Amino acid sequence: MSVLGIDWGERKLGFAISHDPAWAFPLRALRVRGFTDAIEQIQAIVIEEKVDCIALGLPLGMDGKDTLQTSRVREIAADLGGIVNVPVELIDERLTTQTAVRQREDQTAKVPDDLGAAVAILQTYLNLHQPV
Repeated sequence: MSVLGIDWGERKLGFAISHDPAWAFPLRALRVRGFTDAIEQIQAIVIEEKVDCIALGLPLGMDGKDTLQTSRVREIAADLGGIVNVPVELIDERLTTQTAVRQREDQTAKVPDDLGAAVAILQTYLNLHQPV
């Protein structure tokens, strides 16, 4: 099963991929020009990587409550699933950027924060779906 992790930003998207049920790997970060461009880019990746499911980061407030951006991402998830025809699962992305920054600082190879955040989102998804 292939799962695509997405860190959604207004101008830049971070993508991670897993073809293995245990590990997420960075795929790419892309600049986009609006919603339509973002959807086209995602659709191309879904086809190229034979994606079965998408794990989309959900930007909750630190108190766990919805923010203005949370509502927008919920709408995106609903639209995205219908357009690319694969299930989209929302994953709490609190602290994923901070995790990515810490990991980047610990590594000699620099990974962009949105790419690292996509890996953290996807790894969270994979951890939640591990068989017991």
